Amino acid sequence: MGTRKVRVCPRCGSPKVKENKTSVNGWLVPTTYYCEEEGCGYSGPGLIEIDAEEAEILRQVMNGESSVEE
Repeated sequence: MGTRKVRVCPRCGSPKVKENKTSVNGWLVPTTYYCEEEGCGYSGPGLIEIDAEEAEILRQVMNGESSVEE
């Protein structure tokens, strides 16, 4: 059984990422994604795909709400 993966924004870590759909995505131009998280504004061709149970930890670290324990 595999681990469930989620795609998150590379800027803020939010899972509120949508694909900008056009008729030529993936064929003529790369797929563009945008983040719907308030205040983020990310728009670009890349996302981060991580294990679902790690998504909230990553979001907190990326937004300075928590630190990585060493």
